Amino acid sequence: MRFRALIVAIVVALVAWGVWIGWRRHTLAFLPSENVFGNVGYVYDPVTDRRISLVAAGAIMIVGYPVLILILAGLVTLLFKGHAADIKVGWRALRVRPVVLGGGTAVVAVLPSTCLLVGYAVHAPEGMTFGTYLRTALFTDIPATATIFGAVLVVTVYLMAVGPWMLDYLPRVLRWSRMHRMISGKAAHDDDVAAAVAHLEQDFAVRPYRAQLIVSVLAQMQVAKLDGGEPLDEAILRTMALIPSLEEPAWTHRISPLLYDLDARYQFAETLVKTYARSDSRAHLDVAIRLLEGMHRRPPITTARRRRALIALTLAKALHLRDWADDRTRAHALVQRAARVAPDEAREARAVLLLAPGSERHELDEALTILRDRCEGERKKLIDGLIRRYEDSNDPADLHEALGLTRERLAEPGEDDTEVLAAHLAALGHLNDLESPELVDALDRVDALADPPWRLAHQATTLKGFRAMERGDIDGALTHFDQVLRLVNEAASLGLSRADRQSVLRQSRLAPTTAAALALMAGRVERAVELLEVSRTVIWWQVRELRGADTGDHAPRLAEVRAALRQPNYPEAGSGQDVLAAHRHAMTRAELAREWDEMVQRRAFGHRIRFAELREAARGGPVVMINTSTRRCDAIIVLADQDPIHVPLPGLTESDATVWAEGLLHAETRRMNVRAIAPRLWDIVAAPVLAAVEPHLGPSRRIWWCPTGALTSVPVHMAGRDEDAVLDKVVSSYTPSLWSLLDARRGDRTSTVEPTMLITSLRDTPPRPDGTTWAALPHAEEEADLICARIPAATKLAEREATVAAIRAALPGSTWAHFACHGDLRGLVLQDGSLGIDELTDMDLEGNEVAFLSACVTAVPDSQNLDEALHPAAALHLQGFSHVIGTLWHIRSEDGPTVADDFYTHLLDDTSPALALHRAQRRLRIVAPDDPARWAPFVHIGP
Repeated sequence: MRFRALIVAIVVALVAWGVWIGWRRHTLAFLPSENVFGNVGYVYDPVTDRRISLVAAGAIMIVGYPVLILILAGLVTLLFKGHAADIKVGWRALRVRPVVLGGGTAVVAVLPSTCLLVGYAVHAPEGMTFGTYLRTALFTDIPATATIFGAVLVVTVYLMAVGPWMLDYLPRVLRWSRMHRMISGKAAHDDDVAAAVAHLEQDFAVRPYRAQLIVSVLAQMQVAKLDGGEPLDEAILRTMALIPSLEEPAWTHRISPLLYDLDARYQFAETLVKTYARSDSRAHLDVAIRLLEGMHRRPPITTARRRRALIALTLAKALHLRDWADDRTRAHALVQRAARVAPDEAREARAVLLLAPGSERHELDEALTILRDRCEGERKKLIDGLIRRYEDSNDPADLHEALGLTRERLAEPGEDDTEVLAAHLAALGHLNDLESPELVDALDRVDALADPPWRLAHQATTLKGFRAMERGDIDGALTHFDQVLRLVNEAASLGLSRADRQSVLRQSRLAPTTAAALALMAGRVERAVELLEVSRTVIWWQVRELRGADTGDHAPRLAEVRAALRQPNYPEAGSGQDVLAAHRHAMTRAELAREWDEMVQRRAFGHRIRFAELREAARGGPVVMINTSTRRCDAIIVLADQDPIHVPLPGLTESDATVWAEGLLHAETRRMNVRAIAPRLWDIVAAPVLAAVEPHLGPSRRIWWCPTGALTSVPVHMAGRDEDAVLDKVVSSYTPSLWSLLDARRGDRTSTVEPTMLITSLRDTPPRPDGTTWAALPHAEEEADLICARIPAATKLAEREATVAAIRAALPGSTWAHFACHGDLRGLVLQDGSLGIDELTDMDLEGNEVAFLSACVTAVPDSQNLDEALHPAAALHLQGFSHVIGTLWHIRSEDGPTVADDFYTHLLDDTSPALALHRAQRRLRIVAPDDPARWAPFVHIGP
């Protein structure tokens, strides 16, 4: 505050001085010029015999001088404001080195007045002494002289203030320049470089103003490490994180002694984009985009037009990779503007954007035309574009042209480009000649690579599996398919955030349901079950490993790493002032995941369960796995003591399941869709399965459904035609996988004491920051009161109390939990946010028994990862709740109290949760016999 007050006082004083000078300037009389200045810029007044400056005429200088002074004051203020912290540090350094910094500051401070006097001396007319000329110049126009010397005085004061800082700043330019050259010529992990970084980190505590000087050195060091695939240097990133406004280079970098400052940031951003392509961690891409956007915000005068255009093109490519809602539009706009300055580079960038998934045929044609013109430098993109167009149009000319280019490229001596090899394999795979010598040679080249990228290994192993299948080597084919699925699982490692793992899992060329279908075609039913289990619910299996590994006192490091990896995400780019937070955390998480894998392998954790153990999940009743794939659809009835039963479902197709799932989510037509789906679902799925399973049903008539693909969003228990209905024949439950049901059976314990109950209700939900609003739930309070009446000791969190933090704190100690609120695909909608997968993943709810989610779509899987069971119901179940009731679509508010009251009535009479829900659904069906959409969405998950 004192510093600001001082600045304001200086500005007011300077403006007042300017006003006074302007007024005096208009009224003062002037001495004769004596031809010192000639006639230029002056007029002669014969009455007074005086020469008067032209600017003296008129009242303009009453405004002119104050404006001039105000501009000067503004510049000084901005300089002080921008370097306030630096100046303070400099003056503290003056106390330590008073002679050097004090003497240097004095020399710097007298430079403006010295330069002014030298200027007067140089311009002194011949025959006139310097003293006479100076006196004449000073007193001819006193206000002008006052303005000049006032400006010199202000600059002198400023230089005195910043002198210690400048003397500490400028001499180090050469030092850091030498370091930059050293890094360019040596390995980034040399001891002297590491020592220099450590020194920099210490200096930052007292010299923050070195940021613009050393950022390029640090960026170059990190680029060298990332390009070399080395682990991050924590000291480098920690030091870079201390640099304020890292994403925005200094405005004066074009006149800085370190001209490569912007280039280093740009190169660092480019390397981060490459790191994203290699690691699949979106955090690197987010940081790169922030850096590029900061550089692009600088006007052309500070960045050079061409350089700014290249930054815009790299930013466009990064936005294209991120592919958020408006990223594609922004990317095209950036390319269009950059084309005026860098037309060739802009055409290449436009071609890359046009090759994006979902592009129209004319866009692919334009992209290929551009890439053919630049074929020498862009052959890899051209090859990818040709294969893309072949996949859309099946034009063999595109495929043969792509093959020609890949053959030419791979024939070059020493060529080991894995991207070209992957394109070559893709083109050969489309030829459908799995025994061709060229394909065998390409697969051998992949095998010869020491560490091929996972996508290339995945692609090659898939082709090996189909080759083995074609030769009749069923066991070999299934082994390859198992390896393919495991490669994807390994790529979606704990070193990535949950969102990044989901993205990797979507990239598999071989769906687990396809692998299982191929196994069923070969009659290997048990192998089909294992293939489904190894590649579905991968993310939840990883959570299970983290939670289940027994660390013990002998493995404190394992417990440490586990705690870090249980966090589902890393901080987003740009959180707080630490621009590199996401990048640093992503690199650290990847290292922790590698360390975890090594420790887990040593302790024999992390191995998937074989069928002999998986079948124990059916100890309480048969489990029906319904496999939907593009090749065929089947049901597998898993029994505890007998061989699994294979039930082909020839009437079911994968497209049927997809259409059904989409139809059930449309509120306007849901009732009609349910009534149309139910009889067909009975005919082609439920009826044949129930006929096969009937001999194996016990007295409880329990059955567990484990659907795959789009069928995970379709409740099989709603199937029925006329008098036949699944709801009348069996008690249905659901499970995401056999291993999760097996774990739930092992952890299911019947409580002998009264349960601790948590009830959450939210009638009025506040609107979200993004503008989302929610309708009132008029029956939520009624639902909570009905349950409280049956369980008086229950803890109730309603309305403002129903916050995410409060629920997270209460859940571990609640054996039963009930939620009466809104729900969406992100989770349960509470007072201040959503309780979703990310909020539940790190919670330990072992020993909890029943959770009833009386909210909408709480058991609907992610449409992009259908087999991962990523929804709140599965999260609560897999984190510890033995039994969870969820919903597959929106439910009516008035149905919540009805179903909940009936459910708890039966549950408190020692009825199992599955049977309690079954009876509640049958009662609601009596209330609404013509509307199965009201009772069908409720599903029970658990043993």
